[in-house]
Amino acid sequence: MFHNKRINLFIYLLFLFLPITFLIGSFFVNLISLLLSTITLIWLIYNKKFKILIEKQYIFFSIFFIVFLISSGLSNYKIISFENSFSYYFNFLLFLSFSIFFLENEKKIFLLSKIVFFIVIFLCIDLWIQNFLGFDVFGHPKQQAGRLTAIFKDEQIPGSIIFKFMPFVIFFLYKNNNIFFNNYKNLILIFIYFSILITGERASSILATLLIIFLVCFNFKNINKKKLISFSILFLMIFFISFNMKNSIIKERFYYTIQQSQNNIYFDLYNNSLKIFNKNIIKGTGLQTYRMECPKNSNNCSTHPHNFLLELLSDGGIFSPILFLLSLISLLYYKIKNTKSNFLKSLIISFTILFFFPLIPTGSFFTSFHMTLTWFSLGFLYSIKKFS
Repeated sequence: MFHNKRINLFIYLLFLFLPITFLIGSFFVNLISLLLSTITLIWLIYNKKFKILIEKQYIFFSIFFIVFLISSGLSNYKIISFENSFSYYFNFLLFLSFSIFFLENEKKIFLLSKIVFFIVIFLCIDLWIQNFLGFDVFGHPKQQAGRLTAIFKDEQIPGSIIFKFMPFVIFFLYKNNNIFFNNYKNLILIFIYFSILITGERASSILATLLIIFLVCFNFKNINKKKLISFSILFLMIFFISFNMKNSIIKERFYYTIQQSQNNIYFDLYNNSLKIFNKNIIKGTGLQTYRMECPKNSNNCSTHPHNFLLELLSDGGIFSPILFLLSLISLLYYKIKNTKSNFLKSLIISFTILFFFPLIPTGSFFTSFHMTLTWFSLGFLYSIKKFS
């Protein structure tokens, strides 16, 4: 923290405002996150704390950045590649900012989680209104094939945003002393889960389902078995009703996924990234250059290969995905090592895996909006010291 109280208050207000910007648009997301990352960098310089960047749990992230810079310098697309290199590292600084400015203050962490919780509840209610009425509270209609977008107009992203906000939601519900939230927290989580399902976003629905499975498995010994059976029955009943409703988006996306699996368009995108990698094994082609390189190999292209690891492989070369995995493993190892709460350990492991889950189609590793949200949520989760 800085010695000036006004500066500290300003920083805290930026943290509180950042979740709201994800509802407003990319410009404000980029602006606030850039301010926080820059302030973190200034703090490191001012307090001569650069050694933090090469501590055991963070060193691979810094080496990862250096590899990006080398790849960018050797790329035919230097400007866009360098831009994405610094974008990645500023997101890492955003992640680091939680440990610097929040680690010792649980009240501030709780207030931030409270703001995010009510944002998520608002999104969920807006989605259900749009689902039943055909338009949300702002008059935005459903999209093609009944897809729900809520406040985001024609952007099919509410499910992804809700899922990535889940660390805040879970923290708020399980650290809350309010009788209502204590009694109904599991019902609220079921409501949020089905809100994700009705968006029709397959990746978010799969990840939310895996999250439930992971957390139940990790904490099975400590779960009240009668409650688990009761909530499981309730969960299955709601799913059965939702699946068999007229024009059910859940049913439509389920059968569409099965049908698409027989001729999955993503396999071509994956194959194209491997072709690009085979021609640039060591240095890659530069960050976020798949869109320029893919047309040289195929007519079936996209802006990115829809897989984090393959994108890193083709853009940054052989060392990029290896260093990224080492970065996550190192970060996870040192956090788990210093965490006593089994429940917190299960959350850290689950979200670290699922935020970068490689077995389903993903967004781009270098998309500022979604990656800022990812590092923001992980930074929050890793800043928590105690959680029972």
